[in-house]
Amino acid sequence: MKAGYGAYQSKQAETNDQGKLILVTYDVAIKHAKLALEIFEDKKQIEARVKHIFKIQDALEELQCSLNMEAGGDIAANLYNLYTFMFHLTVDANIGNDRTLLEEALRYLETLREAWGQATVKAKAEAAPQIKFENMTVSG
Repeated sequence: MKAGYGAYQSKQAETNDQGKLILVTYDVAIKHAKLALEIFEDKKQIEARVKHIFKIQDALEELQCSLNMEAGGDIAANLYNLYTFMFHLTVDANIGNDRTLLEEALRYLETLREAWGQATVKAKAEAAPQIKFENMTVSG
């Protein structure tokens, strides 16, 4: 029985760690999108802007790699397509010198980050062991 519970706890820790890593990846992409937007029109900082956009693209590729396409079904496929779309937005923003495309990608990133944050909190709450004492429940 203890071995089964240990395996359960280990799987929950892996899931929570994966959720945290995904949030960190979103945070990196959002941070670099904001930094790129701050200097977008500055002709002297084109190289810095490009580096920030590359960091966003790296984060998007990392998010794609984190998807479990077999278990995730339509949700994973849709996220993959959305990450690809955002990647292309960043490419087009960079090549076309169009900040509105980068702003659009940032809005998607912020929305998805918020959703992942809520999902992580919910998953953590559901994974917390519950101990029942007569008429009360204690979550830990």
